[in-house]
Amino acid sequence: MPQERQRAIDGGCDVLRRAHGLLMRIGEILEKDPADPNFGAPRLLVLRSHSAVLGATRLAMSGEAFEAQIVLRTAIEQAWYALHIAKDSAPPARANIWWDRNVSPQALQACKDEFKARNVRRTHEALDAATAAAMHRLYEGAIDFGAHPNQAGVAAALRLDRSTSTAFVGFLHAGTPAQLAVLKGATDVAVGVVKTVGLIYPERLRIGGVDEEVDRLVRRSAEVFGRYAQALRRAS
Repeated sequence: MPQERQRAIDGGCDVLRRAHGLLMRIGEILEKDPADPNFGAPRLLVLRSHSAVLGATRLAMSGEAFEAQIVLRTAIEQAWYALHIAKDSAPPARANIWWDRNVSPQALQACKDEFKARNVRRTHEALDAATAAAMHRLYEGAIDFGAHPNQAGVAAALRLDRSTSTAFVGFLHAGTPAQLAVLKGATDVAVGVVKTVGLIYPERLRIGGVDEEVDRLVRRSAEVFGRYAQALRRAS
């Protein structure tokens, strides 16, 4: 089983290199954009989302599986913010609220209210319920296993020595199921980010052939991580 796991981790790193390349393509496609009443905020947030996926990947590859969840949560939120601003029915109202967050205590509260997680998620749900549901599952999973100091994430990093009643807190989890899970999670978040961006700029991504690239990435991810899941079932 450890050999199967290591092959899956190696394959997962390859999948994430492909995901990074796809997100780079998105950035290139959006590099030049016509005048935007939202002040370009969605494009900026899309790039920050890409950066967060890359940061989570680096943490995961170094073995910091639980810390990577914090950054994955940010990647999802930034994609949701981008979509929420882009789909404003009276632009640039939401963009102004976002830009002016720290202007005054009242502006800060207005931004907190407008960009609550449930608000930005509902914008996504109204446009693509399936992808929004997948992103929400990833979001909640990140919160459970590292993005918040919840018991599941903390307990998962413990090793107990019952003979001495000692608990050891693990920092690095290279070659473990936790590392494999966050590599797959980062891949799934990258796919979700691209699909979310597709709701903002559908024609530009269609012309760029992005849908086909997403399909290839999803198939490769299923091949790599599905093989490990099958090995787990055989071992059980």
